[in-house]
Amino acid sequence: MRFPFVVGLAALAFAVAGYGIYLTWPAPSAPLSQSGSRQVSVAHPAGLQAAADAVRGFRLLANAPLAPDVKLKTEAGETVTLADYRGKVVLLNLWATWCPPCKREMPDLNALQTAFAGRDFVVLPVATGRQGAEEPSQFLRKRSLDALSTVYDPGRGMLDVLGIDSLPSTFLIDRDGRMLGGVLGMIDWNSDAVKTLIETVLKG
Repeated sequence: MRFPFVVGLAALAFAVAGYGIYLTWPAPSAPLSQSGSRQVSVAHPAGLQAAADAVRGFRLLANAPLAPDVKLKTEAGETVTLADYRGKVVLLNLWATWCPPCKREMPDLNALQTAFAGRDFVVLPVATGRQGAEEPSQFLRKRSLDALSTVYDPGRGMLDVLGIDSLPSTFLIDRDGRMLGGVLGMIDWNSDAVKTLIETVLKG
């Protein structure tokens, strides 16, 4: 099932399980689609809102739907879904080795994972769709990005479910598997502001 994703001058939306997800997000294009789903807003804690606002490009979702239950493959060929990560805070990063900004932000994501080693936090790179000349796991190993372990979504199921077509796209998911917000495009994931945001969600 494809969930419509609205891209406007200042708002994006997609629908999950009948609920519309709205966030303010810079986007210069006109709306691509419209969702007729019921809109449900939630009031985020003040601390979370402040921490999110401090991260350039990050926007909270106006509601917190469960993350899509898309089947992903590990390097060993095992099937996993985001539900397998319940109990952990997850930074879901959709990327590909043909994508220059995706590759540029990988060292920052590796450093972020290292900074939270031993905590209930995981950076989850999802190699999405077709790849470049380098195989994703080999790309990480060659650059000694050893804190990261990628999974695979060769059929672009995650992008299709969310109704987006932009890499990198990164979403923050809480311990209960609910999507809190995210970023379209590359940012500095090893910044103090990002670490404060992660700490806020871990303590929430």
